[in-house]
Amino acid sequence: MRASFKLTAVAAALTLLVTGCGTRPAENKAEDKGGELALATPFTDALGLVEAAKQGTRKSKSSKATLDATRDGAKVTGTLLAYYDGAASKIEANLTIDGEAGTLRLVDQALFVKLPPAEKVQLKTDKNWGKIDLNSEDPQTKAMGKALRKSFEMGDPAKLLELVEKTGRIVSSEQTQLDGVPVNHYFVEFDAKKQFDLFFGEDLPAEQRANIEKRLEGKDLRIPAELWLNAEQLPLKMTMDMTSFAKSVGGRENGESKSTYTYSDWGTPVDVVPPPAAEVGDYTEMVKQGI
Repeated sequence: MRASFKLTAVAAALTLLVTGCGTRPAENKAEDKGGELALATPFTDALGLVEAAKQGTRKSKSSKATLDATRDGAKVTGTLLAYYDGAASKIEANLTIDGEAGTLRLVDQALFVKLPPAEKVQLKTDKNWGKIDLNSEDPQTKAMGKALRKSFEMGDPAKLLELVEKTGRIVSSEQTQLDGVPVNHYFVEFDAKKQFDLFFGEDLPAEQRANIEKRLEGKDLRIPAELWLNAEQLPLKMTMDMTSFAKSVGGRENGESKSTYTYSDWGTPVDVVPPPAAEVGDYTEMVKQGI
């Protein structure tokens, strides 16, 4: 499979997890003890956590993260630099997928995919980057663009918890330590069918939608996830296990689909810019001419 196809295939799933959580509302703020915030009692409901997260959207809007994931047996590792601000979010991801390195940039509501030399030959282009407009009306890219756009918007510090509220629930929580840091550890599960409806709505072609719905019919598909949040309600780590879901919809029986993100450097300045215009071509048109 082409390296860029691999990148775009995992982009939605991976960036869905590039998330943050805000701080508690002022009236519930923990006391400052010795210059460090005390760890507050974990939330027991998604709505409370969502409301708290919204309070933090004006604070630490950026972070660095490392990724260690497996997608249906394919190994994915990398680093991400992200600025979370809804439609204005900016992300640069440097990923290695089954030994192939690649770069993704999200900026100005467009996804830029760096093209390796071999793919430039296949696509008959001298451009170094392919651009996918996340607001495209092209039938071939509209559904993917919407899914990617919504996935990237999950970078907003309140969005993941809104996703929990709309498509899942908090199963349980505990107070523990992660690498010596006091954290609230949340166990969460998502309803895959509700996520599908939320992400794709009616934009997916009817035949494709019917095929997916048939695979999901009659199945209680839950996707477990875990969150470790510090006293400022900022994530230090997140995991998601989509193995059972992937197998249920036709994935390989022995293939795992798991992701682990480790966060650091909250509040770090982020400078992600589009590649030089002369080096960019329309990725959809490239694929058409490369066939």
